[in-house]
Amino acid sequence: MTSRSEINNDVLGMLNYTKEMLEMLYEGFKTHNLDSPGKGEEIEKKLYKDSERLLKSLLDEKAEEGIKYFIPVPEHFNRIGHGLRKMLNAINKKVTGDILFSDKSVTETYKLFNELQELLTCLDDCINTCSRVLIDHICGRVKALCELADEYAIFHEDRLISGVCTPMNAPIYLDILDSFKSIAWHTGEITRNIAKGCSEN
Repeated sequence: MTSRSEINNDVLGMLNYTKEMLEMLYEGFKTHNLDSPGKGEEIEKKLYKDSERLLKSLLDEKAEEGIKYFIPVPEHFNRIGHGLRKMLNAINKKVTGDILFSDKSVTETYKLFNELQELLTCLDDCINTCSRVLIDHICGRVKALCELADEYAIFHEDRLISGVCTPMNAPIYLDILDSFKSIAWHTGEITRNIAKGCSEN
């Protein structure tokens, strides 16, 4: 029988993979040098493998009280993996194509990286504590991050029209923004499912 502590440990493991890959991408973006895209792919594979294993375990135990709320969680981690892959591909194009961003685009991206890292750290704490305050904080910050990314997309369009940004970097930057939104949104959904499981217990 799968215990709540075992589920928590599995979810924390996938969250650690997410944080590890995000940190690697942040470093690659900052230094304009993505040393090992293969490492990112390895982390991505581990994330998918663990999510499949957890889903099978949850489905086997779905009749148990509280388990049902965790069944969507592995798929949300899969979608986070897709978001990380999209970001990896975008940053890799930026580096290999030696495509530079405007100072404003760089500052905006740093802000989103920091916001997302904070979200993932809060989710880590939330899994361990079931804190209602943290749950509400995460859901609020997810909404704010997605709105910020949309705002940055509009700013970028203005810079593109004025010639500050070029058509070469536009799709790369927009892919990065979309990745942030996707990862944040699925982080929020994981939080909501965990909140339901906490309420059940």
